[in-house]
Amino acid sequence: MPDRTIALRAIADAERNVGVHEVGGNNHGPAVEIYQHSVGIPPGQPWCAALVWYRLATAALWTDRTLPSWIPRSGYTPTWANAARANGHWLPVATARGGSKRPRRGDLVCFYFASLGRIAHIGIVAEVRADGVVTVEGNTSPDGGVDRDGGGIYRKMRTWSELGKYGGFILLDC
Repeated sequence: MPDRTIALRAIADAERNVGVHEVGGNNHGPAVEIYQHSVGIPPGQPWCAALVWYRLATAALWTDRTLPSWIPRSGYTPTWANAARANGHWLPVATARGGSKRPRRGDLVCFYFASLGRIAHIGIVAEVRADGVVTVEGNTSPDGGVDRDGGGIYRKMRTWSELGKYGGFILLDC
């Protein structure tokens, strides 16, 4: 059985940060800018993937472990999905919805936006349910719907359909 210490620590830390929000404008604020800096993107840029990287990297540091080399240090969500696919860590939403394989707490969730033709939002799985997943996401809003440019870190219930036709999960064995 794989050691999932990093993934489980990352979601626990993300849950403790629910409610952190932007300050001083869209995609700005002390915490947000720490996440952005961790992946080398400037203030003002979308930060959902930066939060995911920061939480994973920090969890690895705090647990004296190393992140797998395939995990991208990137603020661009398609890079995450592409790396997972290329390295055998991708679980399509259709497979998860069908129940033959499910994501786990600490895995990553990727949202496909048909209007953009790409993965455009990412979060961390907190809980798996029959009708979808509970997530912790950055750069989202507390209300319903898939929002990729909100103002904070929130815990949200996501139905399978909210992930989009080509959405899915990044399975973490770290």
